[in-house]
Amino acid sequence: MRVAILRPKEYIANVSEKLRQEGFEVVAVPFLKIVPNEESFAKIGELSRFDAVIVTSQTSAKILVEHGFRHGNVIAIGRKTAEVLGSAGIEARVPSKFDSKTLYEEFKDELTGKRVAVVRSNRGDPILLRLPNVEEIVLYTIEFERGEEQRRFVKEMDFDAIVFSSRMMVRSFFELAREMGMLEEVVERLMEKRVIAIGPPTREELEKYGISAEMPSEYTFDGVVDLLKGKVSKTH
Repeated sequence: MRVAILRPKEYIANVSEKLRQEGFEVVAVPFLKIVPNEESFAKIGELSRFDAVIVTSQTSAKILVEHGFRHGNVIAIGRKTAEVLGSAGIEARVPSKFDSKTLYEEFKDELTGKRVAVVRSNRGDPILLRLPNVEEIVLYTIEFERGEEQRRFVKEMDFDAIVFSSRMMVRSFFELAREMGMLEEVVERLMEKRVIAIGPPTREELEKYGISAEMPSEYTFDGVVDLLKGKVSKTH
């Protein structure tokens, strides 16, 4: 099976190797670009004044670790994000499902009345901003990646299955298809392929284009591997 992975270039190698080790042929293309927001790095040293810090991605975790972040009450969206923090001795709790909605539902009562920092990109899920007394700290911005590699990928669509890892990845892919005058064709061709969304927000974004995507029970690439290999039932 030829599997397409759309990831920022910083994360393509590890995910591609994981899938190849499981016997899949991989085509990996970066459809998003991560741009550090260095103006916000000064705020990392001020995080100690918050009662709790929410870290929503591996990228945020890496930036925090590189800048000497320390805190005793950290909540991370996802096991991989928690592992990055753990490498620096920071223990983080995670919600039962690795998405912002689940985190909000499971921790909102505990966080009520506390000062909370949400550390993430400029494209974060707004649900976390419903927490009372919350401050958003944007450590990096996400931009659409555009070039010949991305255009060739959309034109050829040479894969059996495609994995979308975020809502913004879906938007980048389909907006490029629209710019190329190929949106309807791309949607039709995707309906003939296996489409996987990591998490409910990503699946909901695909539904806007009429695409019904499978979703792993665990919102990670480990979950994607299990789904592709038929180890778990797919979730719609």
